[in-house]
Amino acid sequence: MRGWRLWLLSVLFLLTACARGEREIKPPEIRYGEDLCAECNMIISDPRYAAGYAYEITTGRYESVAFDDIGDLLVNLRKYPERKIVAWYVHDYASKEWLDATTAFYVVSPKIRSPMGHGIAAHADQSAAQAMAQSVYGEVRDWAGLQSYARIAR
Repeated sequence: MRGWRLWLLSVLFLLTACARGEREIKPPEIRYGEDLCAECNMIISDPRYAAGYAYEITTGRYESVAFDDIGDLLVNLRKYPERKIVAWYVHDYASKEWLDATTAFYVVSPKIRSPMGHGIAAHADQSAAQAMAQSVYGEVRDWAGLQSYARIAR
């Protein structure tokens, strides 16, 4: 009986260790110049425009997905509405640090040369977004406004 319990515990440990996904919700780890965008399969090389999201693949297990352009993230969200997204991430244009995408301020302008041409840059600070928008003749949007814009634009 004791051997059977040990065998069962070993099997359960192996199944848990081999489970797909991470236990922690976090932004994707991107190796710039090496990793590919989940939407367009281009190499992610410019952190100013990189984005990502984390979604639940099974209860308590998460997968993070990376994109080379904020617009590609938005396109991908529309393709996979069944995914249970638990966090969205973008980089601050100036610092290149990860931000919660739902709290960022977005500048949208055709003059912004993002990797896939969506023309979107994220900022942690609203005044930085307004300054950029003025210089590129763009407009500032919040997360909800950006999603509405993306539905209309593409």
